[in-house]
Amino acid sequence: MAETNITGMAEVINSLQAMGKNIKTPKLQKVIRQSSQRIINTARSLAPVNTGDLRDSIGFITSKDSTNLDKALIGLRREYYHAYLGVMFEFGTAERFQKNGRHTGVISKSAHPFMRPALDQNANAVTEEILKGVDGILADLAKKNNLIYK
Repeated sequence: MAETNITGMAEVINSLQAMGKNIKTPKLQKVIRQSSQRIINTARSLAPVNTGDLRDSIGFITSKDSTNLDKALIGLRREYYHAYLGVMFEFGTAERFQKNGRHTGVISKSAHPFMRPALDQNANAVTEEILKGVDGILADLAKKNNLIYK
């Protein structure tokens, strides 16, 4: 088979897909996860801590891993007891009253965001790391399929 010279990432992806090669692989998922770990670390450092359950619940949502080889789902995992409080801390809550007027408290009047700032602080670095990892995967696939990449 003759070698074909390809210069751009999009061209390589299109060429590989035209050849029936799937780029959505566990290797791609691993690159995305390794790069995205910094978002989790930052969110954990920004999360309010009482028992530690909320902080510890921040991680990869793995229930749909087999169908999400090209993305990483990050959030509050259900197996932790206080994970449901995350949204209340992230956005804040109003004071709560029952119909009879009894005051039932407030979780956090003001918002204490931790997930969105973690994403904002790390978006550029994560994107760059993912692009480098994808570049390596594409170079390997191109080589295995007699394509010259770059």
